[in-house]
Amino acid sequence: MYHFIINPRASSGKGIRYWWTVKQELDRLNISYTASFTKKMGHAMELVRNICQNYEGIKNIVVLGGDGTFNEVINGIDVFEKVLLGYIPSGSSNDLARSLKIPKNPLKALSNVLKPNKFIHLDYGEIKFYDKELGSRKFGCSSGIGYDANVCYEAQSSSSKLKAKLNQISAGKLVYLMIAIKQLFSTKFIDARVIVDGYKQTEYKKVLLIANMIHKFAGGGLMMAPSADPTDGKLSICLVHDLPKALVALFLPSIIFGKHIHLKGVETFNCSSIEIISSRESSIHTDGEVPAFSSHLEVRCIPKKIRMII
Repeated sequence: MYHFIINPRASSGKGIRYWWTVKQELDRLNISYTASFTKKMGHAMELVRNICQNYEGIKNIVVLGGDGTFNEVINGIDVFEKVLLGYIPSGSSNDLARSLKIPKNPLKALSNVLKPNKFIHLDYGEIKFYDKELGSRKFGCSSGIGYDANVCYEAQSSSSKLKAKLNQISAGKLVYLMIAIKQLFSTKFIDARVIVDGYKQTEYKKVLLIANMIHKFAGGGLMMAPSADPTDGKLSICLVHDLPKALVALFLPSIIFGKHIHLKGVETFNCSSIEIISSRESSIHTDGEVPAFSSHLEVRCIPKKIRMII
């Protein structure tokens, strides 16, 4: 039995179109499955919890959506040892699929799920908000505070209509690019105290962003962490501070090829956990969604818990 979690609105309707293609193939092959459609933000978490509670044994859950849908799914899983995940990417960014080389074609991705050649145990990240009455939040690809989170926040709010129009012509990524250029020059810097692995403490001034990466990519193919390994039990951190004005314009295009790590003011390192205490509340994103604004948080890597078909 396969349990499909489908975001029909992913990439302005690509999700539902992909699902009808997948459903036709499942029916042709006489595969036993359930299909649950998300109706609102956070709904995928509820759907996955119900599957985990109501079915015995190993649950084969297949996500048909984008990185945000995958994020909700892993946040709905209580016991990862009892779940095997498959993924059919149909979002705007698809950074997880890009990292794991999962096919864009829905039938090829489905074939991988039905006839798996390889399983992998992936790390995930988890954020604890010290200044908010919120539970912890998991993420599969990336999280961040500052510039990258501001881009995500604006993309999911004021520019949603523009994003929908561009998605209709398969150009949804342009929204992120347009907002990214704007935010690069309008994001306000923060000062931050950063504590790495519980003991190494550093004060930073004029922080543009702190990205906490499990995989290499964020924002629809930006190589934020070129050396990230989703199975090494570590966060790959990209911390940008005191970036000279002359280099601000070079920052965004350099990320595309992962060359930003050579710019002055860009620090990269690996760690198991990072605590961030900033001078003011800033937007926090998890896999492109913004669940909170916070000034005190801790991010840690949970190693090799997600069992996934690639």
